[in-house]
Amino acid sequence: MSTGKYAIKKVAVLGSGVMGSQIAAHCINAGLDVVLLDLKSDDEGRPNKMAEESLQKASKMKPAPFGKPDFAQRIEIGNFEDDFDKLKDADWICEVIIERMDIKKDMMSRIDDIRKPETIVSSNTSGLPISEIGEDCSEELKAHFLGTHFFNPPRYMKLLEVIPTESTSDEVTEFMHRFCEKTLGKGVVICKDTPNFIANRVGILSIANIMPYFFNNEFRAEEIDLLTGTLTGYSKAATFRTADMAGLDVTNHVAKNLNPSIPDDEMQETFNLPDEFQKMVDEGMIGNKAGKGFYTKKDGEYLVLNSETFEYESQQKMEDPVLQEANDIKDTADRLKFLVNSDSKIGDFLWNVHRDLLMYAANRIPEITDSPLSIDRAMQSGFNWEMGPFERWDALGIKETADRIEREGKEVPNVIKEMLDAGITSFYKNGKVYDPVSKSMTEVPPEAKSEIKVEELRKERTPILENDSVALHDMGDGVALFEFHTPHSTLGAELVRSLYRSLDIVKKDFNALVISHDAENFAFGANLKEALAAKQNDDWDSVVEAVENFQKTAVALRYAPFPIVAAPFGKTLGGGVEFCLYADKVVAHHELYMGLVEVGVGLIPAGGGTTELLRRAMNKLEGEADPLPFIREVFKRIGMAKVSESAHLAKELGYLRNSDTIVMNRDLLIKTAKEEALNLVQAGYRSPAETPIKVLGKTALAAMKLMLHVMHEGKFITDYDQVVAERVAYVLAGGDLSEEQEVPESYLLKLEREAILECLRDDRTLARMEHMLKKGKPLRN
Repeated sequence: MSTGKYAIKKVAVLGSGVMGSQIAAHCINAGLDVVLLDLKSDDEGRPNKMAEESLQKASKMKPAPFGKPDFAQRIEIGNFEDDFDKLKDADWICEVIIERMDIKKDMMSRIDDIRKPETIVSSNTSGLPISEIGEDCSEELKAHFLGTHFFNPPRYMKLLEVIPTESTSDEVTEFMHRFCEKTLGKGVVICKDTPNFIANRVGILSIANIMPYFFNNEFRAEEIDLLTGTLTGYSKAATFRTADMAGLDVTNHVAKNLNPSIPDDEMQETFNLPDEFQKMVDEGMIGNKAGKGFYTKKDGEYLVLNSETFEYESQQKMEDPVLQEANDIKDTADRLKFLVNSDSKIGDFLWNVHRDLLMYAANRIPEITDSPLSIDRAMQSGFNWEMGPFERWDALGIKETADRIEREGKEVPNVIKEMLDAGITSFYKNGKVYDPVSKSMTEVPPEAKSEIKVEELRKERTPILENDSVALHDMGDGVALFEFHTPHSTLGAELVRSLYRSLDIVKKDFNALVISHDAENFAFGANLKEALAAKQNDDWDSVVEAVENFQKTAVALRYAPFPIVAAPFGKTLGGGVEFCLYADKVVAHHELYMGLVEVGVGLIPAGGGTTELLRRAMNKLEGEADPLPFIREVFKRIGMAKVSESAHLAKELGYLRNSDTIVMNRDLLIKTAKEEALNLVQAGYRSPAETPIKVLGKTALAAMKLMLHVMHEGKFITDYDQVVAERVAYVLAGGDLSEEQEVPESYLLKLEREAILECLRDDRTLARMEHMLKKGKPLRN
């Protein structure tokens, strides 16, 4: 990426600890060159031992910091004594050493002496004053110096707080904003140089303010997590599961460091966490990494801490009529307002914690930022909240909330008074956001406009086609977007029929189609409930029709007379993979967990997936190469239901092509897919011709059956695993043909359909499907 005179290709990361090694890994994932330095070892034979061992530890971490395990080998390692001159070639130097001001300042002095002009330098710190770290440096370095606060783990946590100082060049700040957003895929928030910046300042306050309700025995931990989870627009992990994930020792450290540095903060005392919480930390009950915190797992069950006994016990379901009413309200903002205003113990709790949160966030303007939008985005990206504090102000009603605060004898924040005095009653309205500096509604900043979100498309135009499963949207410029919004992104009969129908609409009215949406995962595969119900009702014709329609629709994606771009993300399984396999281009988010997992429920990939993976394997053949090893690889991939742990690994597994695009920032996924679709249109797109596929017949079938026999004898697979896998083998072999030959694609697709229908006639498959629906995991029958 380049803006003006700045471009970053080589990154030097100084400090190879937990954060440094993972930041280096994330930069490698993004395609950058990385050198990682740390202290020189006393071991004369291994001067780079510290950096080397840190990388080894990072390579074994779960979740994995590297998009592919071998990416670790691309990082150049060294030490501060022998290899400091390698910084001369760096475009960005990211310092991630120990959190001590004197040591950081000394490192900045050394960097100042060696860096080339215009190299950008950042200090990654969670709390030290950025301006103080660089105060003794040259003016040239100061202009190119700022803070970066990555959240842990850097690969998976979206938020990156960028903290310029008064000396930082506006051009440098703007460049780093764009670079970190697009190249590193981060949700970037520009912060002022204040204690703990934005997300931790507000997030730790929220957790700290809720803790007493647990330790005072007013609510159980799982009850608080229910009330402060997705029900009210927070994250799935809610309050105490979030604390467990982050580490209670980390929460404790941040709160203790923050408390003395904010003497004028009206909520300073709240950061003095309860004594019982300190007891948890002292006794090693520090969350997931220790196996116990507010929750622990025993014999497959998540137990919860009892605040009185400090023992773990089974969770209890919270029963309350107000919750039953709330669950009928679909819109999160409306549901939040209903609950906060309910005359109940739940309503009182939610009002109290929201009042304090909303007042605190509003009072931090202009201290930590001038922008309500920045605080909301920090909480959404850093703590995975669905709604930020100022979206909550809007949901509850600014005037109504301010009036209630006044009735309770509390001081309404200045920013709220100024808004109401100006007759402004919402932070967000009609694509605009309130700006406390100009005291007016202003356009949303340009970076937000680089995103394409389905909910925004829906506000701009009525969908061309919509039902309970899907919607077809006009994205402008002749490109349509096919969105599916089924529960859990499953692919049912209505969705498949609608996609096939949409191809005719796009052919008539558009130039290209993108398939994607805004949910957490792209697709969980076929709707097992529908298939199971049809079979149990002896409606075999519906089963056959569903199989034929799915395959017909997936394959039609390839031969449509216009380009189709799939933009998958998150879990992309089964039929979702097949849609991608038959698209002309895939634009994938880096965090892609993609796999043909049908065998786990006693099925085979029959939406063209088996056929297409075979085609791709045969296309790899060069000269006189033996095709059998390539077929075996595809067989293992399908038979073992291999799922990629990144988009890079999806390429390695053959689910993506080398020419497919990987996007680091999920927010830019649909926009990039649209651009790729337009590129195909402008290049004069022509749909491909159908070509034959080479098969080996009995030779391949015998080899695959032998593999299965050995695995079965070794008890690596069950009896029915072997049966299902043999059906996969039959398709990949092209049946029991007596000799190697080329066959039409339609021939292999017919074998797919016959094989999956055999599976669906088998009671053992039905048992697997039922077990998956009930237990959420495969049955080994």
